[in-house]
Amino acid sequence: MKNILLVAVILTQLIGYIFVFIHVLKGIVFFMISFLLFVFLMIFLIRERIKEKKEDEENDYRNY
Repeated sequence: MKNILLVAVILTQLIGYIFVFIHVLKGIVFFMISFLLFVFLMIFLIRERIKEKKEDEENDYRNY
């Protein structure tokens, strides 16, 4: 999932740069889509990190 979102962010950025010179409105739309995908990617990564941290706390055997 992470890789798909990362590739989608990169591709929409590149397509946005191309369309800025061809059709400005489409370029802006691609930049907005890229920003939204980036936000989704960050949310996904934060949730994954919180999940990993919770698993680490549950499997903490330092007291033994």
